[in-house]
Amino acid sequence: MPNRAGLLKDAVPGAFVGLAAGLVAGGLAALVGQPLGWALVTTVALGLPLGAFGGGFGLLVAAGVLPAGRFAPVALYWLVAFPLARLVHEITVGLVLTGQFRTPPDLAGFLAYQGIVSLGWAIGFLWLHERVAMRLRDRAATASR
Repeated sequence: MPNRAGLLKDAVPGAFVGLAAGLVAGGLAALVGQPLGWALVTTVALGLPLGAFGGGFGLLVAAGVLPAGRFAPVALYWLVAFPLARLVHEITVGLVLTGQFRTPPDLAGFLAYQGIVSLGWAIGFLWLHERVAMRLRDRAATASR
């Protein structure tokens, strides 16, 4: 069983990508004129689930459950994870802003659409994940010299 430092190292690149996506989404919400509080809710409500699923992806790769650097397994992972992250985001934003727990009116349609969008997310995620992981490996190798 890997130690905690090893698990953290494996989870960091994916968690970073997910958290960064939440930050970008919040920034875009503010840019289009949403109140700052709403933008912050978007940042957290989308960034945390994407970060958690991204970190989970890294742990699955480290455990050998998913192969590293291949698109099809990444796309299948995010076909499930991305719609769930967006559902958490949608429910959380509604709860914080209106005080009511609501799911999207057409839940099946919402999840299906998010599944379609997940393909684009998977492409960007894989690209960024590989670059962040490579940077961290290079930095660790430089520090150990």
